[in-house]
Amino acid sequence: MKAAPLRFGSRWVWACLAGVAMLAALMFMVRLPGPVALTPPRTPPSVGLVDSGVIVGTLLRDPTPLFLPTEFNSSRRAYVPREPGGAFAGFPPILTFDPSELSLNLPPPVAVPSSPADALKGEPPGATFIGFARTDPVVEPIVPRGAYVEIAEAGTGRAVFGQALADARPPSGSVPWQPMEFVAAVDAAGLVGPVVPTVRSGVTEVDAYFSRYLAETLRVGQRFTPGFYRISVGP
Repeated sequence: MKAAPLRFGSRWVWACLAGVAMLAALMFMVRLPGPVALTPPRTPPSVGLVDSGVIVGTLLRDPTPLFLPTEFNSSRRAYVPREPGGAFAGFPPILTFDPSELSLNLPPPVAVPSSPADALKGEPPGATFIGFARTDPVVEPIVPRGAYVEIAEAGTGRAVFGQALADARPPSGSVPWQPMEFVAAVDAAGLVGPVVPTVRSGVTEVDAYFSRYLAETLRVGQRFTPGFYRISVGP
């Protein structure tokens, strides 16, 4: 009856021993961080003085575009404007001639002929042009006309009529009129309506005058066979 408590107590002893062993194992596994050793800062290596020639050579080999301003191609200079007339004050004058005794070796003066015919006498081939410019030319007067008309078939472009209109008297003004064009339609009975201006002269009165002239005086409707015609009128 006394052996049971002893076994129960031995169990507790073994359990305590196991717990102590586990704590010892945990103590070996977990370590506290040790003190950090502070290292002194490293001293940079000593750099000696660089030769100025090396610096200039490095700047000259700089790939920066040459059109950008640098100390080699641009600088600021104080500009002091000069007095008026003092631009050449620092340069002594260099005179070719003595201002007191000016002597120029000029050729003798040449006698100018009084007329073109006299000038041509001494030149070869002699007196060939001796009568040049001694007679007045005969200018024939130009026959006055009011306009000139040309008529062509609109479809083929074949010219069927061309004549100066001596009796045409278009209204004259300060503005000159330009060549004009009309289109006329003709059937068996004559004109199919009034002629239609396609290119105007720039003067309304001249356009109206030739529209009436072509229909009433020139009688385009009775002069040509049925068809379409292009009429050009110029000064």
